Order: sequence, then C-alpha cells, then structure tokens
Amino acid sequence: MSRWFAVSASREIPRGHIAHTQLLGQELAVWRSASGELNAWENRCPHRGVRLTIGSCVGEELRCQYHAWRFASGSGQCTYIPAHPTQKPAATIRARAFPVREDGTFAWVNLAPEAAAAPPPDPGIARALRSMFVQAPVAELRAVLLGGYGQGSVTATDEYTLLGEPDLEFMLQPVSDRQAIVHARLRGHREGAERLAELRHHNALLSAVRDRAEAAA
Repeated sequence: MSRWFAVSASREIPRGHIAHTQLLGQELAVWRSASGELNAWENRCPHRGVRLTIGSCVGEELRCQYHAWRFASGSGQCTYIPAHPTQKPAATIRARAFPVREDGTFAWVNLAPEAAAAPPPDPGIARALRSMFVQAPVAELRAVLLGGYGQGSVTATDEYTLLGEPDLEFMLQPVSDRQAIVHARLRGHREGAERLAELRHHNALLSAVRDRAEAAA
C-alpha cells in the first residue's frame, strides 16, 4: 500500500533515540541521528535478524546490539563490521529503509518502496496530543470515533483520517489486523494551566475511545 501513515509525534523521537512501532504488521525502528536525520527501518539487522531497536545510535549510525555492526543514517548501508575492521562491507549489506518524512508535528512512514507523494502538511499551528494504543482493529477504532468524541461531531476525510470539531485531527495507524494507534493533534495555542487542563481533557476522551473500541472488538 502506497500511503503515508503517522507513526509518532516528532517530539517523541529526539536525537539518538530509537523508537519501536509497527505498521500493517511490519515492525519498524524509527530513529534520529545526531544531526537530526529521521529514519524508518525494518526492525531487523540484516546480519542475524536481531531487532535494531535494542541497538544504539552512534553519531550518524545505528549500531546493532548483537555483533556491533553499524549502519549509516539515510541509506542503511553497513559501514563497519568489527570482525573484519579493515574490510569495506559489501554494498548489498544494508538495513531495509522505508520512506519517512516529518510535517512539523508527526513522523510519517510509507511502506511502499517508491512513495509517490509527500505526507499531508501540518494544517497550521498544531500540537500533538497523546497517542493511544488500542487492542482493536482500525475499522473498529474509526467507527467509535465517528460515533462521538465528546465534543462536537467527527467526520472522515478518508479511511485513516478524521476531523473533529472545532480544531481536531485524528490519524489512525493500523498496527496489525487486531491492533491500532490513534494519533491526534489540536490546532491553536494554549499556555500554562489552560494548556494542561486541555491536555488532560483530551487524554480522558482518547482513553474513553480506546475503552469503547476494545469493548466492541
């Protein structure tokens, strides 16, 4: 499927951090190099298949935990094999990389080898709300959101994107056939106690959405 999916708030992937997520059954290692470059790789070292998310970031490289092989940010090309330090790794030894972009609020991934279009732009000033993992299919999560969010109506713009009143946007991440994540962002700007109250309010609403979807699944 050639489509962009939000997989994480950008702020949750600081430099040097490796995040573990899953999209349409594909495990991903989403990480940011020291220079700030964002990567989304198959969560599997091409050497022995160990999860890259248990590895570490070393500058512009990700180092596998098992045999300390290193792979370059951007290309995924293996750059160093400790057992053969003087040999240049073959060009065929590389982590499988997926197209990844940021829009100012979220990191977006496309599992298609050649992503035809960039992800949707951030619609103005927005901030990410808490992302909620749900033990239910994405279709059930979508139906619950369309049934009501607690303030105003919710409408669907496509299968994985919904708009809520007055300034909400929901992006659905199909983790697997039975699991999903709802990401949400809110346009507008709040400060101090008003912002904290707003975040708590939406956290309660998103938790209620999760509970209803899991009960219906």
